[in-house]
Amino acid sequence: MKVVVVGCGALGSLLAFKMIKAGIALTVLQRDGVQYEALKAGGILFVDREGKKERVPCEVVKTLDGLEMAELAIVTVKAYQTEAAAWALRGHLAEDGVALTLQNGLGNAEILAGTFGAERVAAGTCTYGVHRRGPGEIAWGGDGMVRLGPWKAGRDLSPVEALLKKAGIDVRLESDPRRALWEKVILNAAVNPVSALPRLKNGILLESPVARALVFQLVEEGVQAARSAGETVETESMQGLVRSVLEKTAENRTSMLQDIENGRKTEADAILGKLVEIAREKGKELVRTQTVHALIKAIENASERVRE
Repeated sequence: MKVVVVGCGALGSLLAFKMIKAGIALTVLQRDGVQYEALKAGGILFVDREGKKERVPCEVVKTLDGLEMAELAIVTVKAYQTEAAAWALRGHLAEDGVALTLQNGLGNAEILAGTFGAERVAAGTCTYGVHRRGPGEIAWGGDGMVRLGPWKAGRDLSPVEALLKKAGIDVRLESDPRRALWEKVILNAAVNPVSALPRLKNGILLESPVARALVFQLVEEGVQAARSAGETVETESMQGLVRSVLEKTAENRTSMLQDIENGRKTEADAILGKLVEIAREKGKELVRTQTVHALIKAIENASERVRE
C-alpha cells in the first residue's frame, strides 16, 4: 500500500515514525520549510518515555507531482489547513484510495469528501500524547488509541486497520466515525484551552481542583452542543473519558498549548468556535466555551502583532 502522510507536525511525525520503524514505506508531504529541511537532513527523531532517542530516515517532499498515486493519505495538518491539504492531494489519490483525516475539530471530513467523494474518505481520532521538541524531533506524551471509520457506510477499512496495527498503533474500527469525532472535539474543547491558558501539562488539570472543575464544566457545554446537533452523548461517560485520557497523558502538553508557546495559530475556531456556533443555531449559549475561545483568540492576536 502506497502511503502518504500529509503534514508532519507532532501527530504526523509520530505516525510516520511508527510506520517507518515497522518497515512500511511512506512519503511525507511537508510544506513548512524549517520542518521540511530538518526531516530531509535527519529524518524523525523520537524520544520515548524513558528519554531514549531513536532516529529514522524518511522520504519527504513538498509536492506529490511525479510520485506514485497514494492508496492511503493520512491527513494530520491543522484544521485550518485542510482545504490546502485537499488541494495538494488532488490528482494524487488512487481511484480506490482513502484519505483518512485524524485531525482535531469538526468539518475536516466534509472538506475532504467535497474534494474526493465521501466513498474515498475515512475519519478518525487519535488520543496518543506527543509533542514537538523542535524541527524533526518529537517526544512521547502518553499512550492512546486511534478510532476510525468510513465517512460513507460500506467502505472496507480493514487494510488500513491492518497497516496501522502492524505499526504498533492501537486501532478500533467504527461503523460510523461521527460519534468518535464528537467525543474527541468535546475532549479537546474541555482540555486544550484549560491547559493552554495557564500553560499546564495534562496531569495538572486533574490535580488542580480549580482546573479540574473548569474542564468538567466545559465537558458539560460540549455535550450540550453535541445534543444540539442530534448526537447522543452522555455527560458522565464523557467525563470518564476525559479523566482517563488525562491520566494516560499526564506528561503531555496539548497541541493548543504547544501552539501558544510557539506563537502559532491554534485550532480554537475548529474546536471551540464550532461548538459555540452549533449550539447557538439551536438557541443555546455556551458561556464558558465562548470565554476560553475569546481568551485563546486574544493570545493569538497578540502573537500576530508581535510577529508583525
